[in-house]
Amino acid sequence: MPTKKLLSVITSGAITVSVMALPGTAAADIPVPVAAVDIGATLDDHAHAEGAAPHSHGPSESAAERCRRADEFAPVPGLGDRVCALGNGQFKVRTAHGDMVTHIDAPLGKDKGVRDAVGSPAITTLAARSHHCASDSYRIQLVYLVPAGAPDASATMVPLIRQHFIESNAMVSNRAAEYGGDLSLRVVCDASGQPAVRVLRSSHNNSDIGAIDQEIARQGQRITGQDNVVYWGDGGCGGGVAYGSGDTRPGAENAVNNAPGIAVVYGRCPFTYMLHEQGHSMGAVLPNTPNSSGAGHCNDDADVMCYKDGGPHSGNYRSDVCPSPNGNLDYYWDCNVNDYFHPNPPAGSFLATNWNLARCSNRMVYRPNCGVAQRTAGGTVPKMTQLH
Repeated sequence: MPTKKLLSVITSGAITVSVMALPGTAAADIPVPVAAVDIGATLDDHAHAEGAAPHSHGPSESAAERCRRADEFAPVPGLGDRVCALGNGQFKVRTAHGDMVTHIDAPLGKDKGVRDAVGSPAITTLAARSHHCASDSYRIQLVYLVPAGAPDASATMVPLIRQHFIESNAMVSNRAAEYGGDLSLRVVCDASGQPAVRVLRSSHNNSDIGAIDQEIARQGQRITGQDNVVYWGDGGCGGGVAYGSGDTRPGAENAVNNAPGIAVVYGRCPFTYMLHEQGHSMGAVLPNTPNSSGAGHCNDDADVMCYKDGGPHSGNYRSDVCPSPNGNLDYYWDCNVNDYFHPNPPAGSFLATNWNLARCSNRMVYRPNCGVAQRTAGGTVPKMTQLH
């Protein structure tokens, strides 16, 4: 039976945090004023069944009022030292940078602990446009961060991370080409023009996103406009986490364009974990998107950014919106190009008036023909299929 587990975000302010299957790690020390975290999610066909009751994600006014005093917070394994239960499976985590709301699910066995491997270049789907080597600070920086005391596995991790980025760019670029867009992801490159992977040794073993973000800053890589995509260690897949945004403004002033971005993948997961986390770092999925789950994702499955996350609107989840030919639940990048990505959205549509990852104003994408009229009909570029 096909299964899918991806991360969950509960928006409670302009900035959110998303986590994918991160067992046993704390959600503290994340430098955002108000955020939401979902540590893991197990979703199978039974959980996907139509009519399944969604979990409530909005804490009641009384619960929100209850989690205010210091004596209401206590240690919770996997979350942190200052945690207060909001009810309905949710917790408020208090950090030095503000409060965050989090909810925990068991990690999915399908990916947990599995180590992805470098594949042959011959099986990597070609992109309509190759990645763009960016020379300014508005770009993606790939990082392999070695935990303190752990062996350096860069001989394996560097080609794997590079492969994952090439696959991610192919999925995004090919989807743009299907709808008349010439687009690719902006990335730091090496002298040969390949995506560059910076290998850094961490000064600690703390896998919290806040601790990783601070380590990246200590090593001079927390740069305005730069999205750091960090692989922590080389173990079996442990999921991922990312900072994101609920900013709906369509222009270059959108918050994701200027804040230093951070997306973390724990271990050797399939490439779609990188793309999912990077998607959140670029500002997907908005809380008011047409098919929003109400918890940071969308309800169209077979979509990298969608799954039934238990949000208040996840009762609208459907597994037959964009059925994939091989049952792969990460087959599409915005399956109906109506929730977070469309290079030429119809006039008056949601993505024409809200933040759209394919917009020229998204500084993480390269669009050489911005401002030039392009066709709007679907093209013939083949869809990217997952290799794992």
